[in-house]
Amino acid sequence: MLSGDTNFSEQPAITVVGVPEDGCMSLTSRAVNAVAQARIIAGNDRLLTWFPQCKGKRLSMAQGYKAWLTAVLEESEEGGVVILASGDPLFYGIGKTLSNHLPTAELRFIPSPSSMQLAFSRLALPWQDATCLSVHGRPLTGLVSQMQQGDLFCVLTDSNNHPAAIAKHLLTYHQPHWQIWVCEQLGGIEEKVTSFTVAELATKHVEDFNPLNLVVLQRQQALYWGGYGQYAADDTFEKRMPKRGLITKQPIRHLALSSMRIRPDHSVWDIGTGSGSVAIEAAKQCWLGQVYTLESNNDCYESIEANIAAHATDNVQLLKVKAPEELASLPQPKSVFIGGSRGEMAAILDTCWQRLADDGVIVATAVTIDSVAELHTWSKQRNVKALVQMVSVSQGVPLAHYTRYQAENPIHLFIFDKRLQTELYSENNND
Repeated sequence: MLSGDTNFSEQPAITVVGVPEDGCMSLTSRAVNAVAQARIIAGNDRLLTWFPQCKGKRLSMAQGYKAWLTAVLEESEEGGVVILASGDPLFYGIGKTLSNHLPTAELRFIPSPSSMQLAFSRLALPWQDATCLSVHGRPLTGLVSQMQQGDLFCVLTDSNNHPAAIAKHLLTYHQPHWQIWVCEQLGGIEEKVTSFTVAELATKHVEDFNPLNLVVLQRQQALYWGGYGQYAADDTFEKRMPKRGLITKQPIRHLALSSMRIRPDHSVWDIGTGSGSVAIEAAKQCWLGQVYTLESNNDCYESIEANIAAHATDNVQLLKVKAPEELASLPQPKSVFIGGSRGEMAAILDTCWQRLADDGVIVATAVTIDSVAELHTWSKQRNVKALVQMVSVSQGVPLAHYTRYQAENPIHLFIFDKRLQTELYSENNND
């Protein structure tokens, strides 16, 4: 046998049998034989009760998951262990955990149809383009942002993030345009599939549903990111008045975001958020990640929170503090945007540069000569190389029956890229 090959005819240490909700009735003969020959049968009591005739020693999960898993792994050293799991154990099941502890050759899986597969079969919906998300043991935060990436979803629930809680979360972020099916006890004798609008489902309670449930959601309208799309115009954001509000204007915002190199799973900081426009547009790019946005101006909070909800970016967390407060406790950022400093520019840059990932980027904007001087001075004093751009934008405005250009204030962009510092260091050492 070639190195790295797996011989599936060999007896594994652990066999994982996926059990449907109707128990033994739908199991294949291969699965039934595996359970019958087991030296150890392990799993949840709900599944173990389906096999009273089997003579193997039983390891119940009632002792606590960690203790149970330890016992299972210890027994696997002698082999002959069968774990009973629900549906497909490699679909949000115990399969991943076991794969982290044992080599592939020591594991065998005999699955039943997954809950997602059963749900779409009951609804007669093709599911090759569907996405499965889980809020089982996870926060609802970020669910809506992930749902902007498609039109058909299956969401695994738990007792806290139950179907009604999911619907309420959707309404908070202006997402009423989904058809929802709650699928309960799939494959069991009490199977039930019920259709709801988001508003209807939001009126229900956790006790209205069997604990074994999931939801399927199908988009009814192409309103992505609240209908404002990936790159929103300035007038889609509420702004603190008077004047034109505290907002990084669209051309500068998009140039800054492109320089931040944001990927879907990144963690991003936005400091001095104003209206929240940069944080929100960054959140649309890191839809699997999180944006932490800081603002100390009380007058801005209402409009920021309204903008976050309107643009369906539930992966933005507003911190009502003055930077650099709280920065040390946040997850490490891959990208940082600094739109305001309130006199703390050097301290903010010091903290951000220290916490920034090795391949991360800081982008800071400066409108006044004073801010430009602060950024330039910090760059020189800390020996941090900067890319500096001065951006001038003119907008077309009407003049009688003509159109003229009206210049905006020029903006300086300071881009601090940690990768450039490594290259600079290498160049200096080679001189």
